[in-house]
Amino acid sequence: MPPLELERSPITGYGRAHWITAADRILGAARRRSSEHGASVDFAPDGAAPAGDIDRLEGFARTFLLAAMRIAGDPGGSEELIERYRSALSHAVAARLWPRLADHSQPTVEAAAIAIGLHLAQAELWDRLDRTTQERLCAWFDQARGTWCADNNHVLLGATLAAFTTSVGAGDARPVVANALDRMDDWYVGDGWYTDGDGRRFDHYNAYAFHWYPFFIARMLGAELDERRQLYRERLASFLDGYQHLFGADGAPVLIGRSLIYRWAVTAPFWMARLEQVDAISAGRTRRLASGALRYFVDGGTLDDGMLSLGWQAAPTPGIVQSYSGPGSPYWASKGFLGLLLPEDDAVWQQTESPLEIERRDVRKVIAGPGWLIDARTDDGIARLHNFGSDGHPLRDDGLYRRLAFSSATAPALGGTGRDADLTVEGAAHRPVLRATVGANGGAATRTLDAAGRQVQTEIAMRLHHGTAVFVARVTGAVALRLVVSANAVSTSNADLESSVDDAARRASTTTTRLTSTIHWLGAWRCGDVANGAPVDLAPEAGVEVVPAGTALGVEAAYPLLRTRPLPDDAVVIAWRTSLSAIPRITESPVAATASISSDRVALTIGDGTLWFRWSQAPAGVQDGAGQRVFRP
Repeated sequence: MPPLELERSPITGYGRAHWITAADRILGAARRRSSEHGASVDFAPDGAAPAGDIDRLEGFARTFLLAAMRIAGDPGGSEELIERYRSALSHAVAARLWPRLADHSQPTVEAAAIAIGLHLAQAELWDRLDRTTQERLCAWFDQARGTWCADNNHVLLGATLAAFTTSVGAGDARPVVANALDRMDDWYVGDGWYTDGDGRRFDHYNAYAFHWYPFFIARMLGAELDERRQLYRERLASFLDGYQHLFGADGAPVLIGRSLIYRWAVTAPFWMARLEQVDAISAGRTRRLASGALRYFVDGGTLDDGMLSLGWQAAPTPGIVQSYSGPGSPYWASKGFLGLLLPEDDAVWQQTESPLEIERRDVRKVIAGPGWLIDARTDDGIARLHNFGSDGHPLRDDGLYRRLAFSSATAPALGGTGRDADLTVEGAAHRPVLRATVGANGGAATRTLDAAGRQVQTEIAMRLHHGTAVFVARVTGAVALRLVVSANAVSTSNADLESSVDDAARRASTTTTRLTSTIHWLGAWRCGDVANGAPVDLAPEAGVEVVPAGTALGVEAAYPLLRTRPLPDDAVVIAWRTSLSAIPRITESPVAATASISSDRVALTIGDGTLWFRWSQAPAGVQDGAGQRVFRP
């Protein structure tokens, strides 16, 4: 990478030259891996079987999008790129190289990337194609019209193709566009957030899908979508007001949800705001956020050879890879290069970097749409996400969604039999959240577990208290079953992972030189008509669960937990607290806790202070019994 630019970028050291270098490194790798006049790109790792037709299209399309941004941002200096990709496009459609766009078609995803690239570099690429090539491309795009797709962000892909062909005079597909955008509105939940299909599916797809495709669609169709575009701008401003706090001071995004292999694609909405003149974040902070994320991954070795692994940093991480991902999938990271469309004299490149809010003061931010509470502190720069409402796919108990806590410094422990950062019954499957409430100091959620062939209901409430998270839970239907509560997993590749278990204090922790995760038992009480509120000794055993395969953040990982004896009653209330910090926060001797329990709340006294917890009484969520639906424009 070029020398650091510390005068204008005193925090990250990155400027426009660093983004160009990163882009060119990826484009260089794509060129080395290309065939068929550059229209096929095989990113399969050395020694692996060659990629299939769809994977090779994916490798081309996603890096073509990057090339189009590079060209549009520097037309005069991109003649070689222009000729290379003009030749690739002409050859691909003449030879019918790319697969057909059909029902539930991955090629439709890639065609949308190509359409956006052609729109961005219209003068340099589209206008310089011969008429036959243009017609063949539009005919290929039109194959998507009338096909079925997943009823989630994929509805925007066919709409993107329809908008492009309409914009270049190849028919009128505006009804297709309107239908898809109307469907997207069904999923809007407030605060700039959309659920990715029916249910409560909240993740980074909001950044690189819902605040991505609609703006390009609106740009393609112009004035007739001005009202929608203004609405999207307002939603983008609301989204960034909260989303900017999902990054640690080191640039790391909070690890939650699927498609984490897209890495710095999460920075796309910050650049989009600048392009759309949405003044939600200053120019200096925009670059600080985006460059911080890029440098986080570059420093982790992600771009050493321009090849992106199926992982988080340099090494592949199978646990975070979904079934739909192939060797070209990580190159959706190209979306994060949207800032290259902004000229060198734009304020986003010229202003001095502005610190993140977490670098100025402690941040506590409610994001009501997905049911999240962000707790970010200046002393360690970690962004912590307390999750009360994000579920992922309604019919899948996915550890990338169904946990109580996530952060920018930890990764979920996946693939084993246990669960980090959660309350569970051994071997249980967690069902979608039924009720969720979030407020300035905590929140609550109700969900059921399938455990030992029966339904167990858990009502969990949490309050932030002196740098820790204090939890109270009412568990019903788990008589004779063991409960397990746990804290975040800590990961490392530096052989510095240590664990501590104190059975007398009913406390456990896992530690590296940078991070400590701790859990501490506070007590248990009967809950019901008889002896309500009477203490009950569940004899919790403190322990540490080792994650055999590690996590996305390290080859070694472990998390602290507490495991009760079989419950003696059908309904109990339990309390525990956790801490995740570079500075250990649960170090004192055991503190006796007492509880006053009523039907809708618990007053928990710890030492000389009392915290009030209330079970969520929010309206019950609509459960998506059909799972993933389909959509046809």
